[in-house]
Amino acid sequence: MKKTSNILCILNPNASKGQAIKKVDEIKNAFAKREQSVDIIFTSQKKQAIVLAYQGAEDGYNIIIAAGGDGTVNEVANGILKSKKKVCFGIIPIGRGNDFAYIAKIPTNIDDAVNLILTTSANYIDVGLLYCGNALDGRYFLNGAGFGFEPQVNFKASSYRNLNGPISYLVAFLYCFCFIPKPYEIKMIVDDKDISLKTQQISVCNGRRMGGAFIMGPKAEIADGKLDVVYANQPLKRLKITALAIKFFSGTQLKTKYMNMVNAKNSVEIKSKKEEMYIHVDGEEISRDASFCRIEVIKKGLRLFYNDQ
Repeated sequence: MKKTSNILCILNPNASKGQAIKKVDEIKNAFAKREQSVDIIFTSQKKQAIVLAYQGAEDGYNIIIAAGGDGTVNEVANGILKSKKKVCFGIIPIGRGNDFAYIAKIPTNIDDAVNLILTTSANYIDVGLLYCGNALDGRYFLNGAGFGFEPQVNFKASSYRNLNGPISYLVAFLYCFCFIPKPYEIKMIVDDKDISLKTQQISVCNGRRMGGAFIMGPKAEIADGKLDVVYANQPLKRLKITALAIKFFSGTQLKTKYMNMVNAKNSVEIKSKKEEMYIHVDGEEISRDASFCRIEVIKKGLRLFYNDQ
């Protein structure tokens, strides 16, 4: 693609179950009416946005935009971060859940999202970097990483062809409720603190919301220099999970005796006794059979156009 602008927009036409492709003209018009040129390029396969964003950064784009859902946002951010170039990151949320855009107060209206990118300054946010067997070279995340029941629901929601948005996660939750995973026998090291437990759920949160409606990290902030590790402190049976799940909609699960939180300022290591951990980052599948992972906190890792007030 020939570079004609300082702004590159990487658009996933399959985002929101294929509805994103219908937004192309609206995106072009939002830039055109502000007399701003933009180069738009489409992805055609999974992980391609990582390569395109990396190449865009190497080619000298000052601003690279992800137009899509949380998966596209994650991939574009990974490409920028892997390049090590000083690129500002923008988001046009036209995906299924748009959880990170919600957290960062980025408008879902396309014209407003473009206006935010063109009229505000990019500010630094923190980033997580996860290493495990299926991500030996590391996978960055902006929102969060999940282990156990959370990724199980996420993977199921992604498999639905005819369901979109929060409803897909709710249906997936009901399905997974019938197949609750056995507790992992975990040794977790958060900075210098050792935690041993049997658990079905761990969330390492930079942002607050996942799955379109679930407040996984009630106290998480994307620019506070730490990650919030929120976890079930004991094995949970079906009836307990039902009662607890309701709390996640309001973010009040930490008020129960079943959930704990600890802050990570530097790193988190999670080791399972067996190779059985389901893991996702920002809704993207990382593993279904991991026994170990390490997460590093990257303070002020990325410059993002967002509403920080």
